[in-house]
This record gives sequence, structure tokens and C-alpha cells, in this order.
Amino acid sequence: MFKPVIEMEKVLKKEKDYYENLFRLEEDKREAILKRDWSLLEMLSREQSDLFPLIDDLENRREKLIDEYRKINGLDDLTREIRLKDIVLSMDEDSSHHLLQLGMDLKEIMTRVGTIIKSNNVLINDNREFFNILLSGLKDGMSVRAGYNKNGKEDTVNKTASLLFNQTA
Repeated sequence: MFKPVIEMEKVLKKEKDYYENLFRLEEDKREAILKRDWSLLEMLSREQSDLFPLIDDLENRREKLIDEYRKINGLDDLTREIRLKDIVLSMDEDSSHHLLQLGMDLKEIMTRVGTIIKSNNVLINDNREFFNILLSGLKDGMSVRAGYNKNGKEDTVNKTASLLFNQTA
């Protein structure tokens, strides 16, 4: 088997591991969002952001390996971009099956990560909207005359209507 293919298997395995970590972190972030544990969410986001440069490096490495494969196999005359599928089709059946499975596994975990990220974004936006509603209700409910009387007790005469909480958010 060619060196680029062997190296590509290593890259795909490592990339899959990184995406599995991303997925795990996104699951943890979902729990933090639901519990409204913003410090945990921040910590998980920082941990997650450390993975992005590593994934980017692997993507670049994979592109270089594909170019190397292209040169070794004399595929420079192809006008289209060489993909993993093209490499798999040019290999023997046993080797290609393993590489193809790695590629499919990577694509599947990437799809799962994308789906949970979208779901978490919806949860975060819903929470933000909920807090904005609360804040606007608090701002609207406050009046200049509200406060304390001369005895230091809360002035009940100037109180405004209570704030309704949206319990479906």
C-alpha cells in the first residue's frame, strides 16, 4: 500500500477521534445549557475551541496526502478534485474497504456533530430570548416612583404588576 494511503488512514482515525470528542463536548454543553450552568458552558466551549486548530491541521494534512497520492499515481491530468472515494476505487478490495469504512465513519460523526451543534444553538437562542423577555419585563415594570419609603420599607403603593414567566422556554 502507498505511503499516502497509510498516512491517510492515520489522519482519518485521528480526525474521527477529534470529532467524537467534539460530539461528547456538545452533549455536555447541552446539559449545561439545560441546567443554565453558564460557567460550565464556557469551560466546555474553551475546551472545544482547542480542538478546532487540531482538526484544521488534520484537514490540511489530508489534502497534502491526496496531492501526494495524485502525483505518485500520475493523476495530475485530472481536472477535477481527487476525493477519498477516488482513492478507494483505485485500491485493492481489502485495503479500500478499510479506508472506505473510516471515511464513512468520519462523515457520520461529522453529521452528528453538525446536528447537535444546531440543536444547542437553538437552545442557547431560546434561553437568550427568554432572558431578554425577562429583562424587558423588569425594565418596563420599574418606575421612577418605585422604591422605599422614608422608613426604609418597600413602598407597596407604587409596585407594578408582577412579571409573568414563560414556563415553556
